[in-house]
Amino acid sequence: MPKVRVNYTNKDYEAVRQELVQRIPTITDRWTDFNESDLGMVLIELFCGLGDMLLFYLDNQANEAYLPTARQRQNVINLTNLVNYRLDLPVAATTTLYFRLAAALPAPLTIPKHTRCRATTDQGNVDFATAEDLAIAAGALDGTVGGVQGVPTEESFTTDGTPGQVFRLAAKDIAQGTVEVWVGNVKWAEVRTFYESTPADAHYLLTTDALDNTWLTMGDGHYGLLPPSGQAVAVKYLKTLGAGGNLGKRLVNSLLDPVYFQGEQVKLTVTNIQVASNGNVRESLDHARRQAPAELASLWRAVTKADYVALAEGFPGVAKAQVLDVNDCLNMGYYHVCVVIAPDCGGLPSQLLKAQVLAFLNERKLLTVTVHVKDPVYVPVNIEADVYVYRNYDRFEVLDVVLGKVSDYLAFDNVRFGQDIYFSDLVALIDGVEGVSHVVMRRPTRDISIAAGQLAVEGTTNITALYVTE
Repeated sequence: MPKVRVNYTNKDYEAVRQELVQRIPTITDRWTDFNESDLGMVLIELFCGLGDMLLFYLDNQANEAYLPTARQRQNVINLTNLVNYRLDLPVAATTTLYFRLAAALPAPLTIPKHTRCRATTDQGNVDFATAEDLAIAAGALDGTVGGVQGVPTEESFTTDGTPGQVFRLAAKDIAQGTVEVWVGNVKWAEVRTFYESTPADAHYLLTTDALDNTWLTMGDGHYGLLPPSGQAVAVKYLKTLGAGGNLGKRLVNSLLDPVYFQGEQVKLTVTNIQVASNGNVRESLDHARRQAPAELASLWRAVTKADYVALAEGFPGVAKAQVLDVNDCLNMGYYHVCVVIAPDCGGLPSQLLKAQVLAFLNERKLLTVTVHVKDPVYVPVNIEADVYVYRNYDRFEVLDVVLGKVSDYLAFDNVRFGQDIYFSDLVALIDGVEGVSHVVMRRPTRDISIAAGQLAVEGTTNITALYVTE
């Protein structure tokens, strides 16, 4: 039998089928029916289909071994864990809650952490909880506190003395950063790894897989404290709507949990005096591919501008960040760093988010540096234009495409801090739509300069579609 050279690059269905059919005469001269109805051809095509799928998965194994090309969420989770990076859970929207008493009280009133409030919208109820205790002083009528969108939830477990015992949490919509673990009456601390934990450290580890199952791991007695058998474990967290919790001012209007003063319920009203923002779904794979290398390069310390940007943009709820120093602002002193942040889904960051980012950066900055966290400035881009359309096109359909192109160009996800808007880019964008003959721009008539700390945003768009005259 003559030797047959196998082309190892033939890995798709058609190539494998052709290769096998060509090899039939070298095996037997009795097989002459190559029609699809032949039983032998049926078996060959079945084998080719299975081989095509198998070779596809084999080829993708190499892609899944590298962060830039990995497509399966679990593989991205495993790869980022190697550099101590963890993908975020859904991020809860935050706001500022304003509480007001019907009458002043003779002694201070404490509104406990996780007191529930509710906003009723057309899409349903949106629950918020206070982020910390609020103390209203004696004689005062009101006070403000940070609010987090979510429903307070508690699960109970019992330890069995097994080293490294693991518990699975029931919810799949746990808000990032809201998990608290209590063993007995002691609050345990979360760590990303047990590597530096001693046998006396009350540490626990949280991991989340690609299916959004969250697992709680206790210490084993060597790395982290091993709780004795029979201990009650209480796990508290918020169940969040993610981006569904972003809403406008003064929509929170119901207090769900009663508040008591000296045993009697007090009359309280509540509302949100700030837009609820920065709520988002779980971290995307594209964001993890960009963010994990950036944070690794910073070594989790804020020294350079790039370090501050990487750390700020890696904080849950922050979509974009820019760092301003004395080179950007003449009124800023040396050793002062201003971090401008824009929350997920746009808008202004809440006071709670800014305070959390500031605390996060203060733990990682140099000792002599003072950090400030500021709001972004949105610069509206107003557009007025006449678009001339060829007569063989529907001008209203062309207009819809043009409006969509303009909106995408100025969408929050597509602009960056300090990105100038060039007149020529707008003309080219509109003129490049199929069916457009030419465009006459009435506004803007020149480039729009966007300063540091500013973001361009779509303003008033007034575009008219006209047919070209013959």
